[in-house]
Amino acid sequence: MKKIIQGLIVFVLMVSAVSLFGQTIKVPNFAVATHPFLVNQITWQKNSFMIELTIENQSPKGYFCASKHIYLQNIRSKKKLQMIRSEGIPVCPSVYRFKWKGEKLTFKLFFPKPDTNIRYVDVIENCKDHCFSIFGLILDPKMNEAINEGYAAFDNNDLQKAFVNFKKAIDRNPAYPYGFLYANIIKVLMEQKNYTAARIWYMKLKQKHFLDEKAILEQISKEAYFDKLK
Repeated sequence: MKKIIQGLIVFVLMVSAVSLFGQTIKVPNFAVATHPFLVNQITWQKNSFMIELTIENQSPKGYFCASKHIYLQNIRSKKKLQMIRSEGIPVCPSVYRFKWKGEKLTFKLFFPKPDTNIRYVDVIENCKDHCFSIFGLILDPKMNEAINEGYAAFDNNDLQKAFVNFKKAIDRNPAYPYGFLYANIIKVLMEQKNYTAARIWYMKLKQKHFLDEKAILEQISKEAYFDKLK
Protein backbone atom coordinates (compact mmCIF):
# COMPACT_ATOMS: atom_id res chain seq x y z
CA MET A 1 0.00 0.00 0.00
CA LYS A 2 1.32 3.40 -0.86
CA LYS A 3 1.07 5.83 2.03
CA ILE A 4 2.14 9.42 1.54
CA ILE A 5 4.73 10.55 4.06
CA GLN A 6 7.00 13.05 2.32
CA GLY A 7 7.39 10.81 -0.72
CA LEU A 8 8.10 7.63 1.23
CA ILE A 9 6.21 4.43 0.49
CA VAL A 10 5.28 2.85 3.78
CA PHE A 11 3.45 -0.33 4.68
CA VAL A 12 2.76 -0.80 8.34
CA LEU A 13 0.97 -3.49 10.29
CA MET A 14 -0.65 -2.31 13.48
CA VAL A 15 -1.88 -4.43 16.34
CA SER A 16 -3.22 -3.58 19.76
CA ALA A 17 -2.30 -5.14 23.06
CA VAL A 18 -2.84 -4.57 26.77
CA SER A 19 0.20 -3.80 28.91
CA LEU A 20 0.54 -4.10 32.68
CA PHE A 21 -0.66 -0.56 33.35
CA GLY A 22 -2.88 0.07 30.35
CA GLN A 23 -3.24 -0.09 26.66
CA THR A 24 -0.42 -0.27 24.13
CA ILE A 25 -0.79 0.34 20.40
CA LYS A 26 2.02 -1.08 18.32
CA VAL A 27 3.22 1.02 15.35
CA PRO A 28 0.37 3.56 15.41
CA ASN A 29 -0.43 5.55 12.29
CA PHE A 30 0.49 9.16 11.75
CA ALA A 31 0.13 11.57 8.84
CA VAL A 32 3.62 12.96 8.29
CA ALA A 33 6.94 13.41 10.10
CA THR A 34 9.80 15.81 9.56
CA HIS A 35 12.42 13.10 10.15
CA PRO A 36 12.71 9.41 9.14
CA PHE A 37 10.86 8.13 12.21
CA LEU A 38 9.11 4.90 13.03
CA VAL A 39 6.69 5.16 15.94
CA ASN A 40 7.21 1.75 17.52
CA GLN A 41 4.48 2.01 20.12
CA ILE A 42 2.45 4.26 22.37
CA THR A 43 1.55 3.15 25.89
CA TRP A 44 -0.70 4.51 28.59
CA GLN A 45 1.37 3.76 31.69
CA LYS A 46 0.36 4.09 35.34
CA ASN A 47 1.42 7.72 35.69
CA SER A 48 2.41 8.77 32.18
CA PHE A 49 2.02 8.35 28.43
CA MET A 50 5.01 6.92 26.55
CA ILE A 51 5.97 7.17 22.89
CA GLU A 52 8.77 4.93 21.63
CA LEU A 53 10.47 6.13 18.45
CA THR A 54 13.21 4.89 16.16
CA ILE A 55 15.11 7.25 13.87
CA GLU A 56 17.34 6.06 11.04
CA ASN A 57 20.50 8.01 10.25
CA GLN A 58 20.69 9.20 6.64
CA SER A 59 24.01 11.06 6.75
CA PRO A 60 27.64 9.83 6.90
CA LYS A 61 28.22 12.27 9.78
CA GLY A 62 24.75 12.31 11.31
CA TYR A 63 23.93 13.15 14.89
CA PHE A 64 20.75 13.57 16.90
CA CYS A 65 19.48 14.88 20.20
CA ALA A 66 16.14 15.76 21.77
CA SER A 67 15.30 19.08 23.33
CA LYS A 68 13.79 19.23 26.80
CA HIS A 69 11.01 21.25 25.22
CA ILE A 70 8.87 18.64 23.46
CA TYR A 71 5.11 18.57 23.80
CA LEU A 72 1.98 16.77 22.71
CA GLN A 73 -0.62 19.08 21.22
CA ASN A 74 -4.30 18.33 21.03
CA ILE A 75 -4.97 19.09 17.37
CA ARG A 76 -8.46 20.43 18.03
CA SER A 77 -8.08 22.43 21.26
CA LYS A 78 -4.34 23.22 20.85
CA LYS A 79 -3.84 22.25 24.51
CA LYS A 80 -0.22 21.23 25.16
CA LEU A 81 1.22 18.53 27.40
CA GLN A 82 4.92 19.16 28.06
CA MET A 83 7.33 16.22 28.07
CA ILE A 84 8.23 14.90 31.53
CA ARG A 85 11.44 13.12 30.56
CA SER A 86 13.16 11.10 27.84
CA GLU A 87 15.14 7.85 27.77
CA GLY A 88 17.79 6.60 25.35
CA ILE A 89 18.49 9.96 23.71
CA PRO A 90 20.88 12.79 24.73
CA VAL A 91 19.30 16.07 25.75
CA CYS A 92 20.48 18.92 23.53
CA PRO A 93 23.11 20.38 23.34
CA SER A 94 24.63 16.94 24.00
CA VAL A 95 24.27 14.74 20.90
CA TYR A 96 24.38 11.10 19.84
CA ARG A 97 26.79 10.71 16.90
CA PHE A 98 25.81 7.93 14.54
CA LYS A 99 28.55 5.51 13.59
CA TRP A 100 27.30 4.72 10.09
CA LYS A 101 24.66 5.70 7.56
CA GLY A 102 21.57 3.61 8.18
CA GLU A 103 22.22 3.16 11.91
CA LYS A 104 19.03 3.27 13.96
CA LEU A 105 18.48 4.84 17.36
CA THR A 106 15.49 3.93 19.53
CA PHE A 107 14.38 6.19 22.37
CA LYS A 108 11.37 7.00 24.52
CA LEU A 109 9.49 10.18 25.36
CA PHE A 110 7.23 10.46 28.42
CA PHE A 111 4.31 12.87 28.83
CA PRO A 112 1.38 13.39 31.18
CA LYS A 113 -1.48 11.13 30.14
CA PRO A 114 -3.78 12.84 27.60
CA ASP A 115 -7.53 12.85 28.16
CA THR A 116 -9.16 9.59 27.13
CA ASN A 117 -11.33 11.34 24.53
CA ILE A 118 -8.32 12.65 22.56
CA ARG A 119 -8.02 10.61 19.35
CA TYR A 120 -4.98 12.20 17.72
CA VAL A 121 -2.17 14.60 18.58
CA ASP A 122 0.86 16.32 17.12
CA VAL A 123 4.27 15.70 18.70
CA ILE A 124 6.35 18.87 18.45
CA GLU A 125 9.91 19.68 19.48
CA ASN A 126 10.21 23.37 20.35
CA CYS A 127 13.79 24.35 19.51
CA LYS A 128 15.81 26.58 17.19
CA ASP A 129 17.32 24.29 14.56
CA HIS A 130 16.45 20.93 12.94
CA CYS A 131 13.44 20.47 15.21
CA PHE A 132 11.33 17.38 14.70
CA SER A 133 7.57 16.96 14.56
CA ILE A 134 5.20 14.04 14.07
CA PHE A 135 1.84 15.26 12.85
CA GLY A 136 -1.49 13.52 13.22
CA LEU A 137 -0.37 10.68 15.51
CA ILE A 138 -3.45 8.52 15.98
CA LEU A 139 -4.19 7.43 19.56
CA ASP A 140 -7.60 5.89 18.91
CA PRO A 141 -7.41 2.05 18.82
CA LYS A 142 -10.43 1.59 16.55
CA MET A 143 -9.19 4.12 14.02
CA ASN A 144 -5.79 2.44 13.96
CA GLU A 145 -7.46 -0.96 13.59
CA ALA A 146 -9.52 0.15 10.59
CA ILE A 147 -6.45 1.63 8.89
CA ASN A 148 -4.47 -1.51 9.68
CA GLU A 149 -7.13 -3.70 8.11
CA GLY A 150 -7.15 -1.43 5.06
CA TYR A 151 -3.40 -1.82 4.54
CA ALA A 152 -3.55 -5.58 5.11
CA ALA A 153 -6.41 -5.95 2.63
CA PHE A 154 -4.56 -3.92 0.01
CA ASP A 155 -1.48 -6.07 0.52
CA ASN A 156 -3.66 -9.14 -0.10
CA ASN A 157 -5.18 -7.52 -3.20
CA ASP A 158 -8.61 -7.32 -1.56
CA LEU A 159 -9.25 -3.83 -2.89
CA GLN A 160 -12.90 -3.62 -1.89
CA LYS A 161 -12.11 -4.48 1.72
CA ALA A 162 -9.27 -1.94 1.68
CA PHE A 163 -11.68 0.72 0.44
CA VAL A 164 -14.29 -0.15 3.10
CA ASN A 165 -11.79 0.08 5.95
CA PHE A 166 -10.13 3.33 4.85
CA LYS A 167 -13.58 4.85 4.38
CA LYS A 168 -14.61 3.58 7.82
CA ALA A 169 -11.64 5.38 9.37
CA ILE A 170 -12.63 8.58 7.58
CA ASP A 171 -16.36 8.37 8.34
CA ARG A 172 -15.82 7.70 12.04
CA ASN A 173 -13.24 10.46 12.42
CA PRO A 174 -14.43 13.41 10.32
CA ALA A 175 -12.42 15.90 12.38
CA TYR A 176 -9.05 14.28 11.58
CA PRO A 177 -7.31 17.17 9.80
CA TYR A 178 -4.81 15.24 7.65
CA GLY A 179 -5.49 13.78 4.22
CA PHE A 180 -3.44 10.62 3.81
CA LEU A 181 -6.51 8.39 4.12
CA TYR A 182 -8.09 10.15 1.14
CA ALA A 183 -4.89 9.53 -0.82
CA ASN A 184 -5.08 5.84 0.12
CA ILE A 185 -8.68 5.61 -1.12
CA ILE A 186 -7.74 7.29 -4.40
CA LYS A 187 -4.94 4.76 -4.84
CA VAL A 188 -7.35 1.85 -4.18
CA LEU A 189 -9.90 3.18 -6.65
CA MET A 190 -7.26 3.69 -9.32
CA GLU A 191 -6.10 0.09 -8.82
CA GLN A 192 -9.73 -0.93 -9.37
CA LYS A 193 -9.79 1.23 -12.51
CA ASN A 194 -12.75 3.06 -11.02
CA TYR A 195 -11.61 6.39 -12.44
CA THR A 196 -14.91 8.20 -11.93
CA ALA A 197 -14.99 7.47 -8.20
CA ALA A 198 -11.27 8.27 -7.90
CA ARG A 199 -11.86 11.70 -9.43
CA ILE A 200 -14.71 12.32 -6.97
CA TRP A 201 -12.46 11.50 -4.03
CA TYR A 202 -9.70 13.62 -5.51
CA MET A 203 -12.07 16.58 -5.58
CA LYS A 204 -13.12 15.85 -1.99
CA LEU A 205 -9.46 15.87 -1.00
CA LYS A 206 -8.90 19.27 -2.63
CA GLN A 207 -12.00 20.74 -0.99
CA LYS A 208 -11.13 19.64 2.55
CA HIS A 209 -8.09 21.92 2.99
CA PHE A 210 -6.22 19.42 5.13
CA LEU A 211 -3.16 20.54 7.06
CA ASP A 212 -0.99 18.32 4.84
CA GLU A 213 -2.87 19.20 1.65
CA LYS A 214 0.13 20.59 -0.23
CA ALA A 215 2.32 17.55 0.44
CA ILE A 216 -0.48 15.10 -0.36
CA LEU A 217 -1.44 16.78 -3.64
CA GLU A 218 2.20 17.07 -4.66
CA GLN A 219 2.77 13.37 -4.10
CA ILE A 220 -0.39 12.39 -5.97
CA SER A 221 0.74 14.56 -8.88
CA LYS A 222 3.82 12.32 -9.20
CA GLU A 223 1.80 9.12 -9.49
CA ALA A 224 1.53 7.42 -12.89
CA TYR A 225 -2.27 7.58 -12.72
CA PHE A 226 -2.43 11.36 -12.08
CA ASP A 227 -3.52 12.28 -15.62
CA LYS A 228 -6.67 10.21 -15.16
CA LEU A 229 -7.69 12.33 -12.17
CA LYS A 230 -7.84 15.61 -14.09
